[in-house]
Amino acid sequence: MLKENRVDKIINNLVASGSDINELKKVRNKALELVNKDRSLNETMENVGTSIKDNTEEFLYDTNKDGVRYIEGISTNVYVADFDKGDSSIKVIGGKIKRDNPSLLGYRIIDNDTLFDVASITKLYTLIYAYTVETIGLDLNTQVGMIDSRYNLEDFTINDLIRLCGEIITDGRVNDAKNRDEAYAILRTACLKSNSRLENKYTDIGAMIIADVVTRWLNNRYNTHYTFEKWINDLVFEPMNLKNTMYNPNNMNITGNGNNFGVHDPKAKAFGGVSGHAGIFTNSSDLEKLARGIFAVNNFARNKMNGILHLTREQIARFGEITFPNAKQSNKGNLGLYVKHPLGFDKTFTPSAFSTGSFSHQGWTGALATFDPNNQIHQSILVNAIYESDDKDKVRNDKPVGYGGRFDKYLATLTDDTMIMFIAKKYFDTYINKNNMDNNITFKI
Repeated sequence: MLKENRVDKIINNLVASGSDINELKKVRNKALELVNKDRSLNETMENVGTSIKDNTEEFLYDTNKDGVRYIEGISTNVYVADFDKGDSSIKVIGGKIKRDNPSLLGYRIIDNDTLFDVASITKLYTLIYAYTVETIGLDLNTQVGMIDSRYNLEDFTINDLIRLCGEIITDGRVNDAKNRDEAYAILRTACLKSNSRLENKYTDIGAMIIADVVTRWLNNRYNTHYTFEKWINDLVFEPMNLKNTMYNPNNMNITGNGNNFGVHDPKAKAFGGVSGHAGIFTNSSDLEKLARGIFAVNNFARNKMNGILHLTREQIARFGEITFPNAKQSNKGNLGLYVKHPLGFDKTFTPSAFSTGSFSHQGWTGALATFDPNNQIHQSILVNAIYESDDKDKVRNDKPVGYGGRFDKYLATLTDDTMIMFIAKKYFDTYINKNNMDNNITFKI
């Protein structure tokens, strides 16, 4: 009865933070069964990890109605941070880096160093970039045209772009550009088809403009001529020690981009692979570092980080902000981050089992990264899902038909295991051993 009461207390604290009680009821008995076995924390994590590995392996080898595998490779990570009592993470990797490449490269096995094309998750880094520059002195409520006269967006501010207000159009399509200069020339024709600030409309254009305009502000302030890539590397990647997060990786151990030799997104390609909306390659280890950096801001524990993320707690809260609760895309917040809708009306990749203020971003390539800053929980699912075929009956959004539903099923099982892991770890940290060390386990399929 004592153990049961303790588990229920942990669950009640999760509910108080905004977690869905019904989702937690689903995992309560499994969590209680784990702590009742009187195992060590490491043995308990091994048990949870085995469940994650089994579900991941099932996803990796599963096929749709046409006999096509949903994915050919995967790297999944569940991470629970604790700056006082030690972190825990469970990683599962498996599969190959190319789906249908007859070369030997196609059969290279995904490992811990494999970089994945994360597509629109790039927007999270762009938002961090903008907020970092805000701490330096940029007022995000400044009109775009006041910073960069090459843009004519009426009285729209950087914050309006972040909030996805209005509707932006360009004279021509960026992905039709023949080179980088032409891509920027097209982007700078951007104008407002609608200047409404009453709802959001998801678009890549705002993130492209933010990267361009914020970089111009920095260069004007410091009398430099650096590129966006240089600035985001100096302000975000390097301080966070994100050595495996980059644009245009020059090694062959990359995946998630189909059979491309660079980024999959055509608009990012037009910009030479470097843009605010897509283009970043990374791995689960660097996403874990990013999560720790985000969580550290809330805990003022920067001395325990490899680097420093120059954000404030108020800015972290904006990542999970529900910007337009009554809009058609109420599931999307600042720069398109998926947020928790208070009424659960709209599909979101942010689990209802996570706390209020949690957020995630999902890319066209199928990758997903989720963050719960309050409970310090992070999930990432990086996949090789792009399916290149001329048969349109077998392909939807560049992935095998049925991928979306199968991914949702996998995410649901992963989230259940994540919450079991969190409850078990919290139980050990609170009641068994208050001086736990970091606990990191990797499974290979």
